[in-house]
Amino acid sequence: FHSPFGDLAVAIKEPVAGILLDLGVSSPQLDDVRRGFSFKNKKDGPLDLRMNPQVGIPASEWLQSVSVEELAWVIATVGYRLDSPMPEVIAEAILQRQQHCGPFRTTRQFASLLEALALDLQDEYANLPLVQIVFTAIRTFLNHEEDQLRKALEGALERLEMNGRCAVITFNRWEALAVRDFVRDHEEPDPSIAPDATVRPGRLAELYPLLGTAGCCRRGYALRRAGPPIRPSQEELARNPRARSATLHVLEKVPLSSQGRQRAAAASQLAAATGTASSGAEVEGRRPSAASAQARLREPPLPRLP
Repeated sequence: FHSPFGDLAVAIKEPVAGILLDLGVSSPQLDDVRRGFSFKNKKDGPLDLRMNPQVGIPASEWLQSVSVEELAWVIATVGYRLDSPMPEVIAEAILQRQQHCGPFRTTRQFASLLEALALDLQDEYANLPLVQIVFTAIRTFLNHEEDQLRKALEGALERLEMNGRCAVITFNRWEALAVRDFVRDHEEPDPSIAPDATVRPGRLAELYPLLGTAGCCRRGYALRRAGPPIRPSQEELARNPRARSATLHVLEKVPLSSQGRQRAAAASQLAAATGTASSGAEVEGRRPSAASAQARLREPPLPRLP
């Protein structure tokens, strides 16, 4: 079955006990220079970055169609925490080079510019992995990986049997944050937090969006972490150096507790009275950082397709 992660619920029809999501690109994709993913060890290939070469446009064409603002947005949203106006500076340098010297055709061409730019920024950003940041940001954007991951997690939660587990291997900061935010949107409140004069049912639903989602009681389940994120051991890194940035997140589908049902019912009644019920399609994060990131991701500057 060859399809994006987001089609998981379409590919899997029956309940399953476990699901593994291994995010990012695979070793065969990195090793095949024709795919345009690899930029290390002076490897060269077409600047493509598409998971499916039959869908969308390659990165080389996309770069010819974007503005400085759009490219800066992609770098800032998916990349590391770069202070403004650094994403704009990087985007300006890329597009100026393209304007003066022609389109970037190969990964080596593009990586060489970013390596030179990283040296210029060394005083302010020492050891900045700029090549990795920009390549990852453009790849993630062109393949709609944020949206695909969200859909995959939703599909996994839907298809898992009760107490089934979903293991997610992340390699980048944005992937780990996306998993964290998904758990926050679907977890029950801590039992020690009880609605009272200081924590109203409406406020509890704001802090824990699951309670304010239409149909929460009908579905009857929530999501929790089965344990803390797991990093690779030194033994594993010795066998597989590419695992150095990997993190394993184990999520478990659990029954909604009786207390959770009561809280969800109270939040639902309040939402019905105030007209603020949520369908669950767009749930606001309870932390300002998560909320602002989700707001940015809802209206991206879409790639200009031919």
